[in-house]
This record gives sequence, C-alpha cells and structure tokens, in this order.
Amino acid sequence: MDVEEAANRLSRLGVLAPEGAEWAVAVANRNFLIHQYDEINRELTWLTLAVDLPEWRASLQRLVEGAEAKLQSEA
Repeated sequence: MDVEEAANRLSRLGVLAPEGAEWAVAVANRNFLIHQYDEINRELTWLTLAVDLPEWRASLQRLVEGAEAKLQSEA
C-alpha cells in the first residue's frame, strides 16, 4: 500500500493525521508526481523521500495498524 492510499483510507475512517502529516498533502503530492512528472524538482523530491517520508512512516505506523485492525473487524 502506498502513502497516498493509506492517507485516503485513514481519512475515510476519520483518523486525524499526526503532527507534521496531512492527508490531503499526501494525496496531492502523489497526484502531482504521476501527472506532472515533467515539472518535478529532483532535489526537493530526494529530500522528501530521504527525510520526510521516513518520519511520516514512523509517525503513521501505529495509525495504519489500528486502521487495518478496524477494517478487518468490520469485514
């Protein structure tokens, strides 16, 4: 599951984003990367992937696990 899909699922479940993360920004960034790839700033993208994404993953891991458990219990 990619970050955008996780953000969409957590948002639909009403889970608030942790400090430093915004669901809408994750979705917008993914859409920009796949639709406007000719305008990508490679340095900024690398910084995002190398610095921001690992921090997001750490802060989101508990939320993703909780959401997955909730989805499984509802199935």
